[in-house]
This record gives sequence, C-alpha cells and structure tokens, in this order.
Amino acid sequence: MIQKHVSNLLEYAKLHLGLSEVDTVYEANRLAEKLELTSYDAISPDTEWVKTLDCPDAMLAPILAYALEKGIVEEGEEEFFTSEILDMVSPLPSKTISDFNEKYAVSPDDAFNMLYDLGVKNDYVKLSAIRKNIEWIAETTKNKLEITINLSKPEKSNKMVAKMRNVSAGYPKCMLCRENVGYVGQGRTRRNMRTVPLKLAGEDWFWQFSPYAYFHQHGIAINFEHIPMALTAKTFTKLLDFVDYAPQYFIGSNACLPIVGGSILAHEHFQGGKATFPMFLAPEMEELKTPIQGVSACVLDWYNNVILLKGKDKESVAKMGERILDEWVKYDDESVGVFSATYAQHNALAPIVQKTEDGYKLYMQLRNNRCDDTHPDGIFHAHKQYHNIKSEAIGLIEAMGRFILPGRLDYQLKEVEKFLTGENTEIAENMAIHTDMIEELLEKHGNKLSADEAHTVVFERVEWVCERILENTAVFKNDEQGKKAFDRFLAVCEIKK
Repeated sequence: MIQKHVSNLLEYAKLHLGLSEVDTVYEANRLAEKLELTSYDAISPDTEWVKTLDCPDAMLAPILAYALEKGIVEEGEEEFFTSEILDMVSPLPSKTISDFNEKYAVSPDDAFNMLYDLGVKNDYVKLSAIRKNIEWIAETTKNKLEITINLSKPEKSNKMVAKMRNVSAGYPKCMLCRENVGYVGQGRTRRNMRTVPLKLAGEDWFWQFSPYAYFHQHGIAINFEHIPMALTAKTFTKLLDFVDYAPQYFIGSNACLPIVGGSILAHEHFQGGKATFPMFLAPEMEELKTPIQGVSACVLDWYNNVILLKGKDKESVAKMGERILDEWVKYDDESVGVFSATYAQHNALAPIVQKTEDGYKLYMQLRNNRCDDTHPDGIFHAHKQYHNIKSEAIGLIEAMGRFILPGRLDYQLKEVEKFLTGENTEIAENMAIHTDMIEELLEKHGNKLSADEAHTVVFERVEWVCERILENTAVFKNDEQGKKAFDRFLAVCEIKK
C-alpha cells in the first residue's frame, strides 16, 4: 500500500510543485531510500483526487503513519519528516527564483501568487493549521476590528519574546537569517522554505512567506545582513522601494523597541502582504499642509495616533517621514506623560506604506514603551485589567486593528459562557485569570441566558476589550487634553491647516 501513497506523492509533486517527468524516477528512488523500501513499483496514482488537494495533508497522512509504524520517524518529529519529504519533491531555491523572475517580468502579482502557492502546496505555509484559527469581524466596534483566536501557534509572554529577540549567536544567528533556507536544527525545520531576493534602497534583502500567516499572503522582507532593527531615514526609502516592487502589497516596520514592537528585533525586517486592515479604512480627518511641497497630511480617526502622509513623489514622502521621525524620537510632553527617553529610549514609530493610483501613502504610528509602577508592562500597552484577553506586545498588525489572541481563549471563553447560563458556578483555578470579567458579566447579565445569548455577550466583551487595548496604546488620548497635545506635536513638525 505504501507504494500507492508514494505514487500519489509523486503525482502531487508533478501537478502542484513542478516536478519534471524526467526527474520522477530519481525522486522515487530517494523517497524509497527514506522510507526504507528495497524497491519501488510505480502504481497508477489517484490523479483526479490529487488534483483537488489545496495542501498536502491528506496525501501525506498515510505516508507519515507508515513511517511512524516502521520506526522511521519518532513521535514529536513528524514535521521534520514531512518537511524533508516535501523538500525532496519541491523545486530547488535557484529554480524557484528563476521561475519567479520569469513570471514577475509579466506580472508582479502573479509572481508572488506563484511563490505563495508553492509555499502552501509544499506545506511551508501551514494552511491546515491556519484554518483552525477562529476569526470574526467585530460589528460592535467603531472601526470594525478583525479578531482572531490563534489556534496554530502558542502564546508567548513578553519575557519569552525578549529571549527570542536577543538570539544573536551560533548558526544561523537568528530565525530570520537567510541561512535558514534548508536549515534543520534548534527545534525547527526550514527544509521546504523558499525565498526570492529583493533590492531595497540599494541593499540586498529577500522575501519569504510566514508559515503561520496572520492574514492573506502574510510575508516578511528580511535584510541579507544580520543587523538589528533600526528606524532611520533610510527605512522610509526601503519601504517605498518595496511597494514599487510589489504594489499589490502593503509593507510596514514594527517599532524598534520592546513592548511596542512585538517581533524579533535582532534582525532588520518588515512585514507585509495582501490585507486591508481596519486602520486603512479609518476616516481621514481634515487635510493638513506639510513643509514638504507635494506632500499632504491628515490625522486618522483611529484609536491610537496615526499621521497619514500622501504624495506622488516618494523622495518627498520619505523626507516628510524623516521630519516626523526626527521630531518624535526627542519629543516630550509632561502634561500627557510622554517622555521620549529616561533610562532608555521610549518614543518610537511604526511606519506602514501602501501604493495607490494616486501615489504613496505613509502611515506613521506614534508609539512609546515607557513603564511605571502602575503599569509595569507598559503605560501605552494593554493595561493589566485586559491581560486575561491579551497580554502580549501590541505590534504592527494589532495596532492596525487585527487582533491575534491566544489559543487558550478557545476553551476559556466557552467556560465563561457557562457561568452566564448557570452551568458553571465556581471559578476553577485554571479560570482565575477571568475572575473579574466573570463577576462583571454576571452582575450585568445574570446567569439565566441561553447558550446563544451567552456566546454573544462574551464575544462582544472581547470586542470591547480589544478597543480599550488600542486606546491604551494611544500616546495622545482621544480627549480634549490629548487632542491639544497631539496638535502641539503636529505644530512642531510644521503640519498645520
């Protein structure tokens, strides 16, 4: 029977991964060796079934089961085995780049679509895991936030993220380095990863898709060199160069400080892809003038503080971005608790770029990572009363309105609902984190709700919390004092009516 499954795998590779008929016998013998078969007899594959597969899980399952049964692979090493199998029948990195460039010459969008499809079909992009995520649009929120309960990746604390971001030794130096292509070790496998090169501001970069995507075609642009994240004037040029190269995508840089940059900061990289985040749809306030000719500005009607720059000339847009950056990194306003630096730098920016028919859009999110005794995890971070829903850093994606909530909530929110129906009466130890929320909901709604009513109440509470967290991240609050403070900063940047 294993012979049949191998035939299906080879057919899958020919249909979906570009395996040449000429190379089929060669790959069959490699697979036979891996599966410890003494011979391989070609059996007619289930071609029509294989054609329908949009990812390899169903086709790989019996091969993996065979390998586990025969002791070829041990439990816990399944991903290492399947990535090796799929790498065998995937195009080499050089062939991937060649095919990408050939298609890019005709259509950039088609080229990136091809690369993404390859990542899904060879299981580097974990489509089956991503499909497990729970997603919905928050209809109760002002800006229709997007909320995901992430069941494909474990929750990481800020301390764990800090440990990961500081990895800068060994081989590869970090999880983003280009040496990861084909790498196996340190508890991960990148055998089946494929990348394409980029030129940003004259520097060598490359693009890869994220295996656990947070949105459609979620990818990462990564510097060839292992250098730390930094926000400089050149950053704006790099981002603008990228949307010239891939105009169908947005691209953005996390703020380059802990807490406000929920990402690996040891290696310069950007995140982008095909997504229209809620922030992109936020109403634009009054159009403002800037000191740079041809560049206009406005403030978004958004939860945190975003200055949107628009212009047809990318050098001019970059120059205005640099002007705002230079002012913000040293800007203090004691009246609203904004201090650019104390023992360390606190003010930071998260720039995001889009290209449209009218020119370039540069969104400048103002961020600050200062902590104090009242808010030891961050004054402009999710406050402690909301940590039962979200405690991790609020980075680029969530600051734009797409929340990635921890997988534990799938179980915990269902348990909260049972309190509102009367099924649960005592708060178990593993639910203690939600004690305050449960008590508040019971006081307001009682414990006689139907299952559907309880579900609606709990999910609307999550939506409400996500809005409050975004408000927490605003350095200038949406009140009279905050608006006046924001106006003072705009004046410093010579942005005015």
